[in-house]
Amino acid sequence: MPVAAGARRSVRPVPLDVAVGAGAVSAEPWVMWETLIAAVQRWTVRPADVLRHDHGISVYDFRLLRLLARSPHPVRKAIANTALDLPPRSLDHSVVRLADRGYVVVAGRGGEKRLALTDFGIEFLEAVVETLRAATAEGLAGTSLAPGDRAVLITLLNRLRR
Repeated sequence: MPVAAGARRSVRPVPLDVAVGAGAVSAEPWVMWETLIAAVQRWTVRPADVLRHDHGISVYDFRLLRLLARSPHPVRKAIANTALDLPPRSLDHSVVRLADRGYVVVAGRGGEKRLALTDFGIEFLEAVVETLRAATAEGLAGTSLAPGDRAVLITLLNRLRR
């Protein structure tokens, strides 16, 4: 039945047990969001702590190192910012911190700044990855996925990132 312009439509509240209980439709975007948040919290706290305590870097630093390691050529800073979807100030802090430690070299000026991983940075990243492998294998063994399931999950999460 059409509702006249300006008229208020009476919306009946959804019973709580239907909205959040067994009757919730798992395909709804908010259910996916809630599930992702819970999984992210479970899977990111320990690795982030390991990065910070064992290697003195942030998750942002790690993501930048991984991006640079995958690139065969120096990466424009603006491209890195877009690829990592980081706040500009966070990227700036990561670049300075990693360059000061000798892991990253910065060439160029202004909008033409390019970032590249140094040999020392590659060695450092390899050590970080080994530490992360151990941290995620030990602490999350009971919740790990089979390799095929991990590949599917990574594909789906990458699709959501776009």
